[in-house]
Amino acid sequence: MVININQKFAKIADVSPDLLKRFLEPYKENCKYLKQARFQYPEPINGSEISGSSNVNIGYMQADFSIPDSCYIADTGHFNSVEFNICYNQLFYIMIAYLVEHQLFPAMADWNVESYQYYQLSNFLITRFSSAFKKPINSDHFQGTLSIHKYSTRGHLIMLKTSCAFYDQNGGWAEGDINIAVLNKESEKNLNEVKEAVLA
Repeated sequence: MVININQKFAKIADVSPDLLKRFLEPYKENCKYLKQARFQYPEPINGSEISGSSNVNIGYMQADFSIPDSCYIADTGHFNSVEFNICYNQLFYIMIAYLVEHQLFPAMADWNVESYQYYQLSNFLITRFSSAFKKPINSDHFQGTLSIHKYSTRGHLIMLKTSCAFYDQNGGWAEGDINIAVLNKESEKNLNEVKEAVLA
């Protein structure tokens, strides 16, 4: 799914520095590439507000990134696949934190920021990951946008389909589609259930 980064939004809200600090805390200092973020509320469709429909876009998370020095390799001079993955993870963690904090995600209505922080690393699993690099991105300063465009619940799992794009002011562009399985915070960590859901 290609993200339209130029669309209009009903409202744009900055993510608080405290929320960023809290949910980027697992990363080493030189690996905290996400610097600022904002949640973009979609315009209502046919006069409706954000709903619990599994096919309705619940909004976008946009963020500013900077990678002055790679945390794992000598400077390559461009945004690469490992950095794509790291930046996606940070963008995703912050989006979920914002959705949970503001009770915007029906599938996680019983979560709060405390429970999310506790399960942040253990209960979110990438089940499918694809990316494409259209034009080199200057890693010194670029932006990223993430959307959750479909979700469903299956037993103790919440299955998410997400899309993201990273881009700079010179036309650099990379995009990806990533599926996530969320183990419900009250459930056992049943990896066989995850495998069955992925194959279904």
